[in-house]
Formats: sequence, C-alpha cells, structure tokens
Amino acid sequence: METKSTLPSSNNLACLPILEDGMVYVAIKGSLHANDCSVFGLGQEEIRALTKKFPGSGSGVVNGITIKSNVLNAINSLAQLGYKVISSTGETEITWTLQREV
Repeated sequence: METKSTLPSSNNLACLPILEDGMVYVAIKGSLHANDCSVFGLGQEEIRALTKKFPGSGSGVVNGITIKSNVLNAINSLAQLGYKVISSTGETEITWTLQREV
C-alpha cells in the first residue's frame, strides 16, 4: 500500500495554519518581562498585519516570526484578529495557545 505525504516540501511551516474542526490554532511564546515574543502558525495575511502594527517584527524564528512588542500587546492584537487564548504553560517563559474559527 502506497501512502502520499500531504506536507509541503518546504521546511518552513509558518505559512500553513493548522485546521481542525473549523479552527485555526497558533502559539505565542514570550516572557512578561521582555519586549519581544515569538508567534507560530500564522497565515501570511496575519503576518503582514502584525509586522505592519509592530515595526521591526518579522522572520528570524524557525517556523514563526518575532514580534517586537510585549507579549500581552501581541496577544491583544491577535484577539483583534479573532483569536482567543485557550491554554498556557510555563513560568518564566510562557507559551499561550490561541484559536479562532475559520
């Protein structure tokens, strides 16, 4: 039996949102004490919106982008794009998982 991979040949998955049950999930990692954070799983339109809002932001993170702002500002900006925090983990450096309906 032959199986075919549905994954793209590219190693950069930042442009591919994960779809499950009509939901898109992203992760944001950062410290409450830092002035930057990392976001993973955004689509190209969302990346453009965030890099426009936060100058100096962009690539530099494997499978994600760096946002040049406090992590709470970035979470609030993602909330304006329709995302809601559904979980978090960590102490000094925290990872939040967010979702939005497609």
